[in-house]
Amino acid sequence: MNCTTRFLGIPLGRHHWHREVTHAEILTAQEPDMWARTVYRDYVRCDKREICDVCGKVRRDVSCLCEPSKGDRCAIRLEWLGSSGDVRR
Repeated sequence: MNCTTRFLGIPLGRHHWHREVTHAEILTAQEPDMWARTVYRDYVRCDKREICDVCGKVRRDVSCLCEPSKGDRCAIRLEWLGSSGDVRR
């Protein structure tokens, strides 16, 4: 099914977008602290996209990086973790 209609040759779109996570992982980064000592910090990296519920068109493939505490509250990441069967958080 196509969401785009044309009126006098001008495309008019009525997509119904929703965001979803396609991949998520926990990365450990090596960083210096304020005294130049090496510390290791965890970050959550997710690949996200917006997809139309009706026609399946994809827009805005993005990747984001956040603190684990924020990643544990991210609704679309939690939805992906629940649907993928991944128990790591």
